Amino acid sequence: MTNAPQYTREVGRKFHADGSPRLFPGNTIICFVSPDSPIGQAAGAFQNDLYRQPFGPAFALLPPSSFHMTVMELLCDQVRVAERWSSHLTLDTPLAAADARFVDQVPPLSMPAPLTMRVDRLLYQDNMTLTLQATDAATADALRDYRATVASATGVRFPNHDTYGFHISLAYQLIELTSNETTALDTFCRAWEPRLRDAGSAISLASPVLACFDTMLRFVPAAECFTLLSRQNDNQP
Repeated sequence: MTNAPQYTREVGRKFHADGSPRLFPGNTIICFVSPDSPIGQAAGAFQNDLYRQPFGPAFALLPPSSFHMTVMELLCDQVRVAERWSSHLTLDTPLAAADARFVDQVPPLSMPAPLTMRVDRLLYQDNMTLTLQATDAATADALRDYRATVASATGVRFPNHDTYGFHISLAYQLIELTSNETTALDTFCRAWEPRLRDAGSAISLASPVLACFDTMLRFVPAAECFTLLSRQNDNQP
């Protein structure tokens, strides 16, 4: 008799137990990462290899079309607490209304380009991410100043604002691993990390864009927010 799987906190939050995405709408500021770029191709190959491992089914893989670096988290509809919300909006503000307000505030903000980042680590404490670092002081300063400007304009400043770690998400862990699986995963990731670092030694990113999402599988520019199911529901009388 097999033991029932022990699910992580992401099940019932961002994903269902079968790996399909749950509705978890929000908005954010991101830099899209092309799946055809060197890091996009390497990350996709890593995902394919991860899927083939015995512990692969414990993870929900994110499609390469969704690859991005989060520049600044904004609002999630299901996380309506003061420290994770805009100080300019009431906690019951519909997400579509927040989108519209941010559209007026975020795009005009100046962001020096280009942004060049590098892969620092393949991190798998909870979920699978590539942690990123700026390749030079100019990029680090530009990101810090931009985030400060966005925080002032939007009223969004989370408790971890000054320590936020830039990253590219690759997968969400849905099932807790056994000790043997954890050891195997560690070996697997250690083997892959140098390749991912090489492919991501100089990632040139386009300017950040305001984006919206319904699930973790698809992020759309703000101009397309109205196409998302959650926003259509928000706009119903």
